[in-house]
Amino acid sequence: MLKLALIVLIILAIFTIQTQKMRHAVVYLGAFSLTISFVYLLYNAPDVAIAEAIIGSTLSTILYLVALQKYKIFTVYYCLSEEEFKDQSHLTTEHLQFNKLLDKYCAKQELEPQIIYTVDNVDTIKAHHQYALIVLNESSHITIWGHPENYKLDSIIAFFDSEIHFKIPIEFIKVEEVIE
Repeated sequence: MLKLALIVLIILAIFTIQTQKMRHAVVYLGAFSLTISFVYLLYNAPDVAIAEAIIGSTLSTILYLVALQKYKIFTVYYCLSEEEFKDQSHLTTEHLQFNKLLDKYCAKQELEPQIIYTVDNVDTIKAHHQYALIVLNESSHITIWGHPENYKLDSIIAFFDSEIHFKIPIEFIKVEEVIE
């Protein structure tokens, strides 16, 4: 029985490290902690097993899950031309105003904005990166592509529509297919 529990510990440790989603890693870590408390029982250490089961498996897992729920990253790719990217002059008035409004929206929604300036084209970003929005600032308007799993897209559209002092027209495009 002890050998089986130790093998399960190794498997859970590998799953915890190899998973791509933080929420799954926390659940695997909680299962690891519960299994290690069982191993402590097999080693005749019931007081340590109870402490591990209560603190490690239950309380820590709940605290991690609550912390993950509160920390949401909102990834925005901002497409620039080669010249704008090299000159570092890409922060024009329109860029700054858009970024300020995006920060305001993220603060209201309790999101952590992560703006990535890139020279990649939109199709490359859609195919190879995880994103919430892709922004292309052209001379006359801004085009924004929303990820198909981005449930915040409708609220972003409503937010920018309500900002009447933002003078640049914005076109929102919801990407229909999920590209992997």
